Amino acid sequence: MNRSLVIASAVVFASIGLSACGGGSDKGSDAPADTASANTGAKTVVTVEGKDLTGVDLSNVGCTRQGDRFAIGAGGASGGVGATLKAGDPPTVETVGITVDGTALAVGPGVGKATVKVDGDRYTISGTATGASVSNPMAGMVSKDFEIVVTCK
Repeated sequence: MNRSLVIASAVVFASIGLSACGGGSDKGSDAPADTASANTGAKTVVTVEGKDLTGVDLSNVGCTRQGDRFAIGAGGASGGVGATLKAGDPPTVETVGITVDGTALAVGPGVGKATVKVDGDRYTISGTATGASVSNPMAGMVSKDFEIVVTCK
């Protein structure tokens, strides 16, 4: 259980960090150009267990492409949301991190599950994230259904 908590926490913070700042990338000749954009005014919606995510400014979601990875993220004083996707047809979800109501939730290798659907510039990432309470991690692991709908240009 402690190993799962460590993995879940690492995935949450890694995906939010990747989404927030992105780093350099090693570009081969086939790698797409790096791009960044802010949300274009289309409404971003994040739900956890069917309830809207609060405490995060979803009007300023960042979308960044680096090589064959695509990062989406937003943060706030009391939480954040981030996801990394791998390019493909269709793309695949690599990580998701969501902090909601004092609980850090994650999707990553061996933790949770998620899929992505793409309709033009609109991405719908949904699945089940696993995590624990930040203030009381020994309370045990929880799993929660989530959906992230965002438009990135």
